[in-house]
Amino acid sequence: MMEQARNKDQKCPVVFLLDTSGSMDGAPINELNNALIKIKDEILCDPILANRLEIGIVAFDDEARIERPIDLISGETAFPTLSVGGLTNLVSGMNLAISIIEDRKAFYKSNSEQYYRPFIVLITDGAPTNTTEEIEALDVLIQSKSDEKRFIFLPFGTEGADMQLLAKINAQTAEQRLKKEGTSFLMKDFTKCVEVFQFVSASIASAMNPSSPVEVTLPQNVAQKVTFDLSI
Repeated sequence: MMEQARNKDQKCPVVFLLDTSGSMDGAPINELNNALIKIKDEILCDPILANRLEIGIVAFDDEARIERPIDLISGETAFPTLSVGGLTNLVSGMNLAISIIEDRKAFYKSNSEQYYRPFIVLITDGAPTNTTEEIEALDVLIQSKSDEKRFIFLPFGTEGADMQLLAKINAQTAEQRLKKEGTSFLMKDFTKCVEVFQFVSASIASAMNPSSPVEVTLPQNVAQKVTFDLSI
């Protein structure tokens, strides 16, 4: 796939890490596919985001795969139509998303391009089918890379997702670690995918304007930040 023509604007890479396991069949996957189409249109209506926001899409079920290499969005961009099947190999998906982010940052550096801190946005409806050891290793990896400010991780789950596990692997602040707490985002349902993507886009737009940042809030009817006791 050919990359879009480059511009000199500072870029922000985002990987949408999307669950395509069997439980996503029907309305959930349809809502997710529709949301991708709508967010493309919204990005194109914002010249700053269109010039700076680079989106990659990783899907995961039995294994992870790149559905869209990370790149700018244009009118000719055709987002993939996601299909479902298989288990919930979250570890494979997250590892691939991190690899894409690291490769993209290396690309920017080799081309002397500035970039904002990347985002990885997870949307899932179930519990990972990975082993405890795999989850623990992923947790350590995410925490260390977040401490190094390598990316911002936003884990969203619907009813049925293992929200406590998502809070565990999410990056914790020093205060949260002392309290042994973690947070994740409980999404009302998959009809809210568009609003979640809009929240992410607005958060990125605010980060791109540090001189006059805009406070971006997540509507309660879209998703709620949930705090868990991780000492249990």
